[in-house]
Amino acid sequence: MACLLETPIRMSVLSEVTASSRHYVDRLFDPDPQKVLQGVIDMKNAVIGNNKQKANLIVLGAVPRLLYLLQQETSSTELKTECAVVLGSLAMGTENNVKSLLDCHIIPALLQGLLSPDLKFIEACLRCLRTIFTSPVTPEELLYTDATVIPHLMALLSRSRYTQEYICQIFSHCCKGPDHQTILFNHGAVQNIAHLLTSLSYKVRMQALKCFSVLAFENPQVSMTLVNVLVDGELLPQIFVKMLQRDKPIEMQLTSAKCLTYMCRAGAIRTDDNCIVLKTLPCLVRMCSKERLLEERVEGAETLAYLIEPDVELQRIASITDHLIAMLADYFKYPSSVSAITDIKRLDHDLKHAHELRQAAFKLYASLGANDEDIRKKVSLGEGRPPVLTASRQGVTST
Repeated sequence: MACLLETPIRMSVLSEVTASSRHYVDRLFDPDPQKVLQGVIDMKNAVIGNNKQKANLIVLGAVPRLLYLLQQETSSTELKTECAVVLGSLAMGTENNVKSLLDCHIIPALLQGLLSPDLKFIEACLRCLRTIFTSPVTPEELLYTDATVIPHLMALLSRSRYTQEYICQIFSHCCKGPDHQTILFNHGAVQNIAHLLTSLSYKVRMQALKCFSVLAFENPQVSMTLVNVLVDGELLPQIFVKMLQRDKPIEMQLTSAKCLTYMCRAGAIRTDDNCIVLKTLPCLVRMCSKERLLEERVEGAETLAYLIEPDVELQRIASITDHLIAMLADYFKYPSSVSAITDIKRLDHDLKHAHELRQAAFKLYASLGANDEDIRKKVSLGEGRPPVLTASRQGVTST
C-alpha cells in the first residue's frame, strides 16, 4: 500500500530519522498484544506537538500498521481507539501528512470504525475524520462516495456532545454547493441539527450554527424550511437573533448574522423585516469597526455587502449606520508604519490581511453605491473616501 511522503520531502525526512522513531514502529509488530498497546500509547505521547516525529513515523510505515490494527477484529477496543487517536495526531501535522494518510485510504477505515458499538472508539474515529476533512487537501467528495455514510452520521448525532461537535464540523466543511446541500437536507440535517442550537456546549452550538450558514447559502429550499422550524417553542430566526446580540462571542454573532443574511437573500426573510433592519445589519456594521480583529472586519464587510447588494433601502440604512462609510476608510491603513517599527509579528499579520481588507472594503463600497447616487457622492467626496480615490481625484485636479 503506497502511502509515503513526496520524494523530496521523503529524502530530507529520512536523513533525520532517529533510532527511537524506528523503535516505535517496530513495537507495533510485537506478538504480545499488551506490548503493542503500550507501544501505540508511547507513540501517541511522542508525536504530540512534534511534527518532525510525525513525519518520521509516516516515512517508516507506521500508518499502514496502525490502520491494520484499527481494522482487525482481534484487536481490543482500547487498542483500536488508541490507533485512531495516533492517526488523528498525525493528521494534525502538515498538509503532506494528511496527503500520506489519504494515500493509505484512511477515510474508509475510519468510516468503518463508526459501525462499532463502542462510543469512545467512535468519538476517536470522528475526531480523526474531523481533522482530515477540515484540511484543505482533502476532497470533500470523499464524504459522499458511500451513500450509507450520511444517514449513519445523522444517527450518531444523538450519541454524545463530541459526536455532535465533530459531525457538525465535518458537515459544515464538506458542504460545498447545492448538490451537497441537497444530500444533507434530504437526510434530515435541519431536523437533526436544529435542537443542537440549545446545547449546553458552546462548541456544539457553534458548529450547528455553522452548519446552518452553509446549508442556507443561496438555497431557497433550505432557507424557507429554516424559517418555520421550532426549537423549544422558538422559531429558528428568533434563536439566530438572540445569538447575534452584543453579549455573545463575536464568532457566534458573525455566524448568526450570516445565517439571517443568507435566509434573507434566498427570499425566506423580507428585507424590511425587523430582524434584518434592526438586528442583522447593525451587527454586521459593528463587525466593521476598528475595535474588531482584522479577520472579523473582513468577514463583517463581505457579509454586509452581500446582504445589502440588491436592496436600495438597506443600502441607505447601512450608509448612515455608525458612520460606516468613514469606518471603511480605515480598511486601507494596514500595514501601519508603527507596526513596522515596534512589532514585526503584527506587521506580518497586517501584511497577510491587508489585501483581504481592501478587497472587502471595495465590495462593500460597491454594494453601498449600487443604486443610490447620493451614497456614491458620500463615498467619493466624504471622509470615507478610499485612498485610491483620493489619489485619482488629486491627479485629475492637478492636470
